Amino acid sequence: MTRYISNADTVLLEGPLDENNMNKVVEQGARGDNHSSLDNLLDAHTINEINRLESTISAQSYFDTYMMTFGQTRNDSLYQQIKDKKPWMAFFAIWIYCRKKNGWRYTLDIDALNIAMGLGKKVYFLEKIEEQIAALEEIPLKRIVSFLKKTGEWEGYAKRYVKYYLRGNLEGLLSGANDFPTYCESIIDKRDPVLYERMTPFIEKGNTVAVVGVTHINGIRKMLLKDGYTVNVLA
Repeated sequence: MTRYISNADTVLLEGPLDENNMNKVVEQGARGDNHSSLDNLLDAHTINEINRLESTISAQSYFDTYMMTFGQTRNDSLYQQIKDKKPWMAFFAIWIYCRKKNGWRYTLDIDALNIAMGLGKKVYFLEKIEEQIAALEEIPLKRIVSFLKKTGEWEGYAKRYVKYYLRGNLEGLLSGANDFPTYCESIIDKRDPVLYERMTPFIEKGNTVAVVGVTHINGIRKMLLKDGYTVNVLA
């Protein structure tokens, strides 16, 4: 990313990443209730699998700090810490926790922002945080529950993702994303046109890098081609 961003004048990111906006996401995600939480939706086996994730984690971790926002402590099991949150927040909390356990330390959008700011580039966000939260709220509950029931398979899922990513195999990445909770209409189909429309003025001006999630690439690429742009795959 440093190589591409260093040659650009402008960097586009999906949404704001400052502390105030991130707190809005956490606050919204913490407002689960009897009608919008994971409580009573997962079977005993799945709950045990979720709790088993924390058995190999050190006492101090990213998740400890994250969950302090909710007023929780490590005296609670992992499931107890997330069961009353909005399902999408509960899922992301567990997913981040699992990935950190396995040594993942890069975050595409935050890394891109830090690189751009460090190089003195102009940075623009394509969405407001309220729009992103609204999209998260529409993730189908059944997709979240289904993926959580496959917690024991996440290790293999992550390894396959890395394999395809390092090969630059977009089709492989997308085929593996079919089961991921955010591979849904509210996150992909509804947002692709919005992201594209808002990045178009910058693209027309030129010398712009747009950093978006991998699942948006196909949709945005099709719109670029439809509008007469040439799309090349670069190493």
